[in-house]
Amino acid sequence: MPSYPKNYPFYNWMPKPLGIIILLFFFLPILTVGGVYSVNSTEMMSGLGIISEHIQFANFVTSIGMAAFAPFLYELVCVRREKMMCIVGFALMYIFSYICAKTDSVFLLALCSLLTGFLRMVLMMVNLFTLIWYAGGMEATRNITPGLEPKDAAGWNKLDIERCVSQPAVYLFFMILGQSGTALTAWLSFEYEWKYVYYFMMGILLVSILIIFITMPNYKFPGRFPINFRKFGNVTAFCVSLTCLTYVLVYGKVLDWYDDESIRWATAVSILFAGIFLYMDVTRRSPYVLLDAFKLRTIRMGALLYLLLMINSSAMFVNVFAGVGMHLDNLQNASLGNWCMVGYTIGAVIAMALGSKGLHFKYLFALGFFFLSLSAVFMYFEVQTAGMYERLKYAVIIRAIGMMILYALTAAYANQRMPFKYLSTWICIMLTVRMVLGPGIGGAIYSNVLQERQQHYITRYAQNVDLLNPDASTSFLGTVQG
Repeated sequence: MPSYPKNYPFYNWMPKPLGIIILLFFFLPILTVGGVYSVNSTEMMSGLGIISEHIQFANFVTSIGMAAFAPFLYELVCVRREKMMCIVGFALMYIFSYICAKTDSVFLLALCSLLTGFLRMVLMMVNLFTLIWYAGGMEATRNITPGLEPKDAAGWNKLDIERCVSQPAVYLFFMILGQSGTALTAWLSFEYEWKYVYYFMMGILLVSILIIFITMPNYKFPGRFPINFRKFGNVTAFCVSLTCLTYVLVYGKVLDWYDDESIRWATAVSILFAGIFLYMDVTRRSPYVLLDAFKLRTIRMGALLYLLLMINSSAMFVNVFAGVGMHLDNLQNASLGNWCMVGYTIGAVIAMALGSKGLHFKYLFALGFFFLSLSAVFMYFEVQTAGMYERLKYAVIIRAIGMMILYALTAAYANQRMPFKYLSTWICIMLTVRMVLGPGIGGAIYSNVLQERQQHYITRYAQNVDLLNPDASTSFLGTVQG
């Protein structure tokens, strides 16, 4: 195990409570800074003259960058240079934010989003492991170092129970911080122009860099830098393949799927680079991901559960009704989303309480999907002309409870009896399925169904309703008269 200097990563004069607050503050730019911000998408689309699919695509590309980092997890968290990594990461994020604020190129927007996603995961893991050590004195790398697995069944059982308690707590921490950042950016976008969100985040990054210079000494890393840059060929193939697949899923509806040449090319390139990625991974002595991980039943089931979760937990039901039916602005939508924090908290408490008792995972998963189904049923009866904005928070809370239970305990289930050498590969699989494939497939399904139903009912309305209908007549005459 690596050793730490006294009061690492701060100077010796730094009080521990203040050091903890500083490390927590760093999560604000880490989790909030991005290539695009969904909460200011309406203003950004009108300002740049782009369609919503461009914003959605850039968001997915950010997630691809996050997934691409995962195989470097263990090597990077063992570097032990919080100051150097945060300064470099925050400085690069500053540059990417400036480019995103100024450019009208979708390609540059997506490229900066990809790189920002990669940096976000680097800084999030480095800062998290540093916080765990500084605040609790625990060496978190001990539970991810290959060769330090429990030696008997009793040790594995103890570790599995610990994960059932710790995973919901970690997820709750990050999801509440993420939602808080979303609320902040929504308020900034509402009060000012959409570009001011980027400028504010750039200011936060500069403040973070200043704090790092004042409070942290420069600790040198002993030995050779552990990252093998030859793996970045695998990273490139991985990112290109997933980006092209995401392009198909996001733009398929707009471009009429395979009637468009770019969709056909994107599919071909995605398959080609997926093949290149697999070939490079199989033939190298130091692979990017360990494909043997798919031999573990828990990992296969975990990936499937995440896929089902993300396809069935789409927020589109609430967002469409709130946006199209109630004409809510982005700030009101974000305020509605803040109720997620209540649901996340309730779900985390339920997951920790039942997980610590050793309840079988099948009952916990059934409970999570029950809450998702309950949220969908609630929305089915709520979508009506007399629907109330205040009542939508119940659907948001119920959905968040189910998501938290499934989010946290699926990760704990997949880690059961898993050798630590597969952890980085599992994180890559989890992020790819949970943040790219699942939402992409779910969004494609729901958006196409929504479009088909809208066309169906508009056609029926045009065929069967005329000025003899009192409601239609009142609406039409009111519009004509202004």
